[in-house]
Amino acid sequence: MKQLLGTVILAAALLTPVVAKDGEKKSSANVGGVDGPGATITGIVKFSGPKPPVKTLDNMLGNAYCSEACKGKAPLDEKWVFGKNGNDDTFVNVLVYVAKGLEGKKFAPPKDAVLLDQVGCVYRPRVVGVMVGQTLQIRNSDATLHNVIGNLKASRGFNEGMSVKDGTIEKVFQNPEFKADFRCFMHPWMVAYVHVMEHPFYAVTGQDGTFTLKGLPPGEYEIGALHESSRFEVAPERVKVTVAAGETKTVEFVYKDPK
Repeated sequence: MKQLLGTVILAAALLTPVVAKDGEKKSSANVGGVDGPGATITGIVKFSGPKPPVKTLDNMLGNAYCSEACKGKAPLDEKWVFGKNGNDDTFVNVLVYVAKGLEGKKFAPPKDAVLLDQVGCVYRPRVVGVMVGQTLQIRNSDATLHNVIGNLKASRGFNEGMSVKDGTIEKVFQNPEFKADFRCFMHPWMVAYVHVMEHPFYAVTGQDGTFTLKGLPPGEYEIGALHESSRFEVAPERVKVTVAAGETKTVEFVYKDPK
């Protein structure tokens, strides 16, 4: 039986913003929450044990534009991505979020849009989070036709062509849901996942596996972790954390492949 509630370790760390390719300063995807006073929950998502092999997107090479974009070398399939943090293996593209403890609290969606780009015939990033009421901007950075299919269950899905380089479309979703998958009709290997969240206290892990949720009201919370693939097991499934004003605590999740 999987452990349901994990232990909590005291620690502190905040990550700095990164600079986008257009020079605009943006917060890292692995830092979530709100600015200002409040509590902080930070931590890491590790991977333990043997890792399944990572395949390459060989079917990309059958498309002239996409083959040229990757210089004839098929990129790795990002269905599962592993990183490193010191001697520890980490798990990339994991959504870490407050699963319980914010009931009855309301938060305004950020004014800045979340970017989902199409670059070299793949979605970048593979996984994004967006709040209910926040704008998701989908960009085509390729000089080729993409056809974006948004498969949503709680909100209205869509299927729209994007033929102009650097063209954008914008979407705002009014209902939360996990793992809404986005695809491209023209390039079937293109997959991204969009998590539509009720609150801003979520983050998506990068190569070092770390995450930070800042500006939390004091209280007791359960923190969850979610990967796009159901193949892997995570322990604990939820971590129970109590934080006071100005306090920082750290939690840890460990994924493994049971196969």
